[in-house]
This record gives sequence, structure tokens and C-alpha cells, in this order.
Amino acid sequence: MFSNSKNIESIGKLFLEFKKYLELQKEFIKLDATEKLTVILTTVFTVVVLLLLGSITLLFLAFAMAYYASEAFESTLIGFGLIAAIVLLLAIIFYFNRNRMVVRPLARFMARILLDNENEHK
Repeated sequence: MFSNSKNIESIGKLFLEFKKYLELQKEFIKLDATEKLTVILTTVFTVVVLLLLGSITLLFLAFAMAYYASEAFESTLIGFGLIAAIVLLLAIIFYFNRNRMVVRPLARFMARILLDNENEHK
């Protein structure tokens, strides 16, 4: 019976250590999720700001090109129509290549952020 009380005490200590381990794992998961969410949100914010500024720049560039084409062709309608056609052609090319240009890189980025951190902790 001597070993029995020692076993019960050992099991009690083991249970307390396991409980501490679970609490630490819970904290780790919270911190890891916070880190990943921070990286994702800052990346999204940065991309949105860059897209907004890039769009404004391209808009003014398109207007400048349209006015230049208008003077070259001596017709405002032809100048703006030509630039509109070029922008439409670029939009169509982008649409048909959206998987290669947007979906796949975004999927790789998300997978790298969400899945690859396991290798960093080893």
C-alpha cells in the first residue's frame, strides 16, 4: 500500500502539470492567432492604401494620355475613346489572368501565414 499513496500523489502532480500545460497551450494559441491576424490585417491595409493611391495615379495618367491623344488626333472623342479602349483591354486581360495574378499568390500568402509558423517553433 506504500506505493499506492505515492502513485496517487504522482498522478495528482501529473494532473496539475497537465493542467498548467493546457493553460500555456491556450495562451500560445491566443498569441499565435493574434500575431497572424495582425500580419494579415496590416497587409490588407497596406494593399488597400497602395491600390487606392495607385488607382488615383492611373486615373490621372489616363486623363493625361487622353488629352495628349486628343491633341494628336485633333479629336477629343477619339483621344478619350482610345484610352478607354486600352483600359478596357487591360481589364479584360486582367480578368482572364486573375487566378495567376491574384488568387494563387493570395492563397500562397495565406497558407504561409497560417500554416508555416509550425516550422519556426522547432
